[in-house]
Amino acid sequence: MTITAARLRPFLAGCFALLGACSSQAAAPTIGADDFKLINRLSWGANATEAAAIKRMGTNGWIEAQLRPGSDLRLPAAVRAQLDAMPVVRKPMGQLAVEMDTIRRGRPPKDAPLDDRLAARRSYTEAMKAYNYQAVDRSLLRDIYSADQLREQLTWFWFNHFNVRIAQGLLPVMITDYEERTIRPRALGKFCDLVNATLRHPAMLIYLNNTNNRADRINENYARELMELHTMGVGSGYTQQDVQQLARVLTGAGVDLTVWPPRPAPAGGIRDGLFVFDPAYHDGGKKRLLGQAIAKNGRAGIEEATGILCRQPATAQRIAGKLAQYFVADVPPPALVTRMAETFRTADGDITAVLRTMIAAPEFKASLGTLYKDPNHYLISALRLAYPDRVITNPRRAATFLNQLGQGRFTRLTPDGFPLDAASWNASGQLATRFGIAGALGRDLPPLFTPEGGTPPAFQTPDFKAALAAHGLYPDLAPATRDALAGAAPGKEWNGLFLSSPEFMRR
Repeated sequence: MTITAARLRPFLAGCFALLGACSSQAAAPTIGADDFKLINRLSWGANATEAAAIKRMGTNGWIEAQLRPGSDLRLPAAVRAQLDAMPVVRKPMGQLAVEMDTIRRGRPPKDAPLDDRLAARRSYTEAMKAYNYQAVDRSLLRDIYSADQLREQLTWFWFNHFNVRIAQGLLPVMITDYEERTIRPRALGKFCDLVNATLRHPAMLIYLNNTNNRADRINENYARELMELHTMGVGSGYTQQDVQQLARVLTGAGVDLTVWPPRPAPAGGIRDGLFVFDPAYHDGGKKRLLGQAIAKNGRAGIEEATGILCRQPATAQRIAGKLAQYFVADVPPPALVTRMAETFRTADGDITAVLRTMIAAPEFKASLGTLYKDPNHYLISALRLAYPDRVITNPRRAATFLNQLGQGRFTRLTPDGFPLDAASWNASGQLATRFGIAGALGRDLPPLFTPEGGTPPAFQTPDFKAALAAHGLYPDLAPATRDALAGAAPGKEWNGLFLSSPEFMRR
């Protein structure tokens, strides 16, 4: 299907301005407009599955289920089977990392025949690429199909906040563990638990160079980002001396890739998988952080320091503001951020409590339907709408779309994470790419269901028009959008135009 300029013209103005007068579709919805907007904001995208869930549970019951999802990951059996079959989880992350590092270090020496060296390099590169693909596939499948949608959104949010880049050294074999065992279980828990868990994970320690931070050779990189990005934020009152003191606190926290199973902990130290705290590399001198003496040494001193950082008023304000930007507005209402920050302080960084304050706020309700979707929200919401019941078996094509949109999973080069504001994602080039992807997603897309090198299956084009009418999804369409869709042929053309509409660009 070709989306013509004439057809797109009504959408372009709306996409840039994010306008759209309210106008109900003729079909009687199964859920109300308010419920639709709520699930479209707190999930990766409203679809038939979520509409049925909120109708069954009621609005408050659905919200409560999202805020308190439990430890069990609610996924369709077909998705679980895919995840369980991936080699990246067949061995403990530490064992896999040690094995791959041993292969890397044992490749043929420089004086070996060129063909041997090239073959060894290709073999290692292909293996790491496969682990990279599996990490991305696992993450996308959870986002598309998990019943715990709020937790999945927050898993992305916190990964982005505590960003590490997959294309660095051994990180392709560590990313899955970092996301699944460090970020996701704590996404709705205590913020300081998240900070401490990411601090102990080898992916973070390698990415931000704390493996090179020793008493005799201080590396300030992680200490600086821990204050600047993970907790207090730029301009919040800490000094260069505080960074230096924190770097001293963090000395000795590193990674041991030399052997698996892990050897015994060093004398007076700690070993947990690949993580090791070695007192021999730790600066045991007196330290002060933000005017407070660090009374303890070693790992206890690290947790004392992170506790100081997590309980700073600046941290409460920054984390509240960032959550409000992600869920409410590019420039969130200051009064709402203040209330969320107060909850953060009084609840000792309880993320669920902060979100309760946000969701109950009139500012949150007033904002529903106004946020511009970043690339991940755009693509995942389209896939959730198209395939609520049919499980994608090859997410590689979806990952390619995200890369084309500039927000590939785990690809952010710098530790600051991807920007959250609309201005970063609504330029004309971005919209042109979205329109092209809208055309592809609107028609039959066998690559999503075709194993690598396999034969495409029989396929039926998704019927977005019927799904919207049957479940009350996207009930408020502007006259220009309705007019354009009224002239579109059912199926591929209608689908592509709808995915290009300003209404679908919002959440």
